Amino acid sequence: MQVSLRVRNLEQNPQRILIAKADELARKGLKVYNYTAGQPGLPPDRKALEYFIEKLKEDPFKHFKYIPTQGLPELRQAISRDLLKYGGVDVSPDEIMIVSGGADGLVLSIYTTTDPGDEILLLEPCYSVYWDLAKFAGLKTVSCPQVFEKGFNPDPECIKEKISNKTKAILLASPDNPTSRIITEEVAKTIADIAVEKNIWVIYDVAYKHIVYEGQHVWLEKYMGLDNLIVVGSFSKDIAIPGGRLGYVYTSKAAIKELVKLKGALGIVAPVPSQWLAYYYLDKGFKEEYLNHVLPVYKKRRDAAYDALTKNLPEAKVVKPLASMYLFPDMTPYLERLKLDDFSFTMKLAEEAAVIMLPGSIFGPTGRNHLRITFVTMNEEDLVKGIELMTDWINKIS
Repeated sequence: MQVSLRVRNLEQNPQRILIAKADELARKGLKVYNYTAGQPGLPPDRKALEYFIEKLKEDPFKHFKYIPTQGLPELRQAISRDLLKYGGVDVSPDEIMIVSGGADGLVLSIYTTTDPGDEILLLEPCYSVYWDLAKFAGLKTVSCPQVFEKGFNPDPECIKEKISNKTKAILLASPDNPTSRIITEEVAKTIADIAVEKNIWVIYDVAYKHIVYEGQHVWLEKYMGLDNLIVVGSFSKDIAIPGGRLGYVYTSKAAIKELVKLKGALGIVAPVPSQWLAYYYLDKGFKEEYLNHVLPVYKKRRDAAYDALTKNLPEAKVVKPLASMYLFPDMTPYLERLKLDDFSFTMKLAEEAAVIMLPGSIFGPTGRNHLRITFVTMNEEDLVKGIELMTDWINKIS
């Protein structure tokens, strides 16, 4: 028996291969320096968990039963207040739907706004899953490069040039994965203006909107209305429940109705216990307390990883990120010396030094010869040690 052509056409994501390699090496008893995981490096807030557990014990049925597909009304109201608090953005609870993580929100948004054969514009390098989702949906991808020299911001003129009468949507993240950049005001205005002018959807991935060290998150909805915009948020990063699989989308009431219809067909409802936990985080102030605790820790880890990389590998070109969780150095001089592409480099590095990073090429053509290095999931000592081990390995085989 054959599986479907659409599944056969999807290639195995190298990120999953390297994550599996990290687990394999750890099971062998090796000390693994794993920079692959795009998840928080500190556990969820203990007070929030204790409060949730007490409420769960009081009424377990309420926390596990089916609820409406659009999501827990209390949580949608809390998200509405949260958006107003942090961004000054007025979004009605009726314009919000709860989804099973940011990835689910992206799937639903893409399938709601596009048809096979449509074009979608990506700013690349970008989250590797974007390419898979576009391919699975039968879309043609066009892209604008984001390069080191521009701080990984795209050229606004490229965005204007790549929009055609076949373009149905623009998909982007800010803060970004893998580059960690925040889009400039010029880029935000360009995207908003052209989307409204050409009647194009913008799908805006804001999973890292609270993980900002300097500067501030760009609220694209301040530049355009929700008639052309779907914002996809996540609770994986800001309240540290990536395994809880919870996120949200907000857009116009008309589009939300269509998203709810599709969510009901594909997944019925997002995990209800996670919805209650997220509600308690927002309603009881646990989210703000958690962010105030973790952001200074992440910033110290960022500084340690950046300093170690620039000290040990001075020929690499790397931006010190203002936000998000990743360094994205251009390693071209070293890879050329070793006569390796970035994927072969990461596989050999994992096998021979137990240091595991992601190859930049999985995020798009412009990511070639880069590495994605997560800096939030290890303490400063281990972050530095892993980079030193990588440097020693490079010098050894050069």
